[in-house]
Amino acid sequence: MLNKQIVQSALDKIKARRTSAEALAYSFFEKAMASEEFKNNFKDIKQAEIQNARAEVYGEKPKYDIEILLRTQDDILKKIKIDVKAITPHYTCTKCNDTGYINGEMCSCLKHEINLILYEKSGLGKDKKCFEKCDFKIFDDPSKTKKIYDILKNWCDKENSYNNVLLIGKTGAGKTYIMECMANDLINKETLVYFTSAFELNENLLKYHTTFDETKGQYLSMLIEPDYLFVDDLGTEPILKNVTVEGIYNVLSERMRDNKKTVISTNLTPKQIQDYYGDRVFSRLLSQSTSLVINVENSDLRLKK
Repeated sequence: MLNKQIVQSALDKIKARRTSAEALAYSFFEKAMASEEFKNNFKDIKQAEIQNARAEVYGEKPKYDIEILLRTQDDILKKIKIDVKAITPHYTCTKCNDTGYINGEMCSCLKHEINLILYEKSGLGKDKKCFEKCDFKIFDDPSKTKKIYDILKNWCDKENSYNNVLLIGKTGAGKTYIMECMANDLINKETLVYFTSAFELNENLLKYHTTFDETKGQYLSMLIEPDYLFVDDLGTEPILKNVTVEGIYNVLSERMRDNKKTVISTNLTPKQIQDYYGDRVFSRLLSQSTSLVINVENSDLRLKK
């Protein structure tokens, strides 16, 4: 499970919307109940529902036409100048009625709220990058860079067979910018996305390795549970014995097993990746059958600002 505090914080926001919607509807319902005509009609509807339910149990035809009673209720509400829709809660999310879950699975509205929290924690900033607003003129080869963006936009859109995307290029080549475009595109599709740096990923792996209480699982779940994991600047983190290499391999393996997608950027060459992380991580990241490997070749864009 994802960090419980994050999930609970997101869930609290959704439940607050549900409570507000129900409180507003109930206030109009109480106002309507001040009318004897509405009160009697409401009682008739409830009694009719009970009698019809009993008839259904015994295989009999319904005794009352609920629709007629409901139309009468609408007429009464209009007469006492209350909107006929006001006594029914209007939930922000009509899919889960602001509960956050559908049949035990996270609703897209809960994923969206979690994404907002994760986005804030990622430090990506308020200026959200997107494919549509990219200025390709800043790149050394605009047409080649646009092709890369088109490939990655297509990957985000079509959920192709590649589990991993590996962006290789020198510092300042625009890898992080591309990843932010991808992350925001996927967040807009209401999938669960976690964007982190290699250093922060390493910190989570270390905390998992050195924690021995009930909070242990949350450090690894943050890396495994999201539909998409973005790891920026692989190779800049220190290699911790029995932590970094083993942890990265396990995260990649778990995510591939569950068909979760992982996007990684690095300044390292394929040979350096193999030297740093060994054959097992190398095979996970550069396998032709499971990974889309793209070389991002631009001069340092930061010097062009």
